[in-house]
Amino acid sequence: MEVMKLAYQALYRVYRPRSFDDMVGQKIITQTLKNAIATQQTGHAYLFSGPRGTGKTSAAKIFAREVNGIAQETDDSQIPDIIEIDAASNNGVDEIRNIRDGANYAPIESEYKIYIIDEVHMLSSGAFNALLKTLEEPPANVKFILATTEPQKIPATILSRTQRFEFKRIDNDTIQARMAEILQKESVSFDDDALHIIANVAEGGMRDALSILDQVLAFGADHVTLENALQVTGSTTASQLVTYLQQVSNYDTESALQTLHDILLEGKDAVRFVADLLGVLRDVMLAEVAPNLIKTTAPLADLKALTIKLGTSRIQQMMVTLDDIQKQLLQTMQSDVYLELLTVKLSMPEPQQTVPAKQSSNVIKEKPQNIDDIVKASKNTEVHEEQVVEPAIEKTPVEVPAVENAEYEDLLVRTGQNAVFAVLIAAKRDALARVKNAWSDLLRQFNVTQQAMLTIAEPVAASEQAVVLAFDYPVLLEQALHDATLQNHLVQQLQSQNLPSELVFISQDEWTSDRASYVNKLKTGETPQIQLEDVPRVKAAHLSAIPTKTPQESSNKELKIVSEAKELFGEDLVNIVD
Repeated sequence: MEVMKLAYQALYRVYRPRSFDDMVGQKIITQTLKNAIATQQTGHAYLFSGPRGTGKTSAAKIFAREVNGIAQETDDSQIPDIIEIDAASNNGVDEIRNIRDGANYAPIESEYKIYIIDEVHMLSSGAFNALLKTLEEPPANVKFILATTEPQKIPATILSRTQRFEFKRIDNDTIQARMAEILQKESVSFDDDALHIIANVAEGGMRDALSILDQVLAFGADHVTLENALQVTGSTTASQLVTYLQQVSNYDTESALQTLHDILLEGKDAVRFVADLLGVLRDVMLAEVAPNLIKTTAPLADLKALTIKLGTSRIQQMMVTLDDIQKQLLQTMQSDVYLELLTVKLSMPEPQQTVPAKQSSNVIKEKPQNIDDIVKASKNTEVHEEQVVEPAIEKTPVEVPAVENAEYEDLLVRTGQNAVFAVLIAAKRDALARVKNAWSDLLRQFNVTQQAMLTIAEPVAASEQAVVLAFDYPVLLEQALHDATLQNHLVQQLQSQNLPSELVFISQDEWTSDRASYVNKLKTGETPQIQLEDVPRVKAAHLSAIPTKTPQESSNKELKIVSEAKELFGEDLVNIVD
């Protein structure tokens, strides 16, 4: 005779609490409800709110059974007077009217007819209005229990008619203890560190913890190991995270990127990686002030060392950056790119705004980016012909490969509206198409750090001479503007493929603005007359490498800002001082 095999049930269903004593992590709520039942002082309407998996629905079912004196082992489906409704799929006025009509009938078997409305925040406004009167003055033998994860979406008129119980997240120690108890009942051995990982990922939800535990058991049923827990949850080991942060703190971008790639090759989840990194940074922040609150398994000495190395302000800034990236990862399919971007941002020092002035005749004349710049410059009637704005950070001269036909020995890039206009004047679609088609292959010729920086740069315009690269993030644009090695290598690669090799770097926001400005000028018939060679390159810190015009050449060509100031305000108001 063949024995029928019972269908497998998930752990969270098998071990769902059947009494208030079985519930964990909500002691105050369970004690209050038990006392109310014992003293027969139960209300007619309750609202259970709180994060998912914290026991709201379980508590509602237990309350409904105990207030009616129904045995724990009774199957929920066999109790006609406990009606459970999912508001997510039954959220219309008609469904609520059915509840209102049904409430007028006496219970079939029990003392009270109890309606449990789950995810009540999903009800429509009309449904809430239909429920309002019944909820305020229900029949004497009817009770309502509303459950929700988003109480802020429930009208105040509903909230005021209920007794509200706020379920809190269950702490990790309680979750671990409950999982250990269940595994002992199931005769399954386990590693404490594995349960620690699962509890962290569950984020205070017992149901989530048991669901993950189910997956780990399916992965290796005989033993719950740390490795299996890491594989199933996509979590990163504490040692890997600490190593990554150590490399970031030392501004070792290349090593940090390599560690990141090793983590991703192991199949770790990108969103989980950022969440784990945030958790470790939180522990780094608390290592000195509250070591008893640390959750990670990383050595305390390593965390304290990182605290000293990073400093409070940098830790806070990193956590803000991680939070931004976390949100962006939820909206993109290119998670690897965003993590590379994150690594570059975290491991690169903030560029200085200015460098000390140097005595030299080798200067680059500043060209105004727009009319506002001209106005600001002209407010001071004394215009100095050799006044220079130095956007570059102070930098030790680096040896770079020679670039064919390169006019400058170090920084080869231009930026600003004038540079963009100069390219757009001569722009050709086929030139841009050739650059875009070759871009992915071209990036493979760079090292890991440079690839990460250029991956978030997009060719947006090109002529036969030059290409405009728009960067998604201003901080990386700033780094690229002053990276001589990157620029020289990029020019070399472009030249090797017969592509436009003059470089214009700009942010995406600036590109959008400048392109719109250019189009508007064309519509009004005001065609800009700008040559790319007239736009200065970004100035390097070591000026001796930059060839300059002779004094005679300089005098022959009036400084652009001077001529524009004269045009705007008249020659009488502009006084040029040598």
